Amino acid sequence: MSFDWNFSNDDEAKAEIRAAVEYLLRGATGGARGDIVQEIIAIVRQIASVPPERPNPLDDGFPGG
Repeated sequence: MSFDWNFSNDDEAKAEIRAAVEYLLRGATGGARGDIVQEIIAIVRQIASVPPERPNPLDDGFPGG
């Protein structure tokens, strides 16, 4: 799995996020969708709480983290 973090602009990065969220929600219904959304929100909050000069706390060397 490879990731291309060289987005040309904010809109391109947002489109990538949108595609990932759509993928994660595919086939999920009702409460499962809500659970997935809550997980996504928790990930975003965790990343947003880290000062820019500190390393990403989710970067554990594995894909997606």
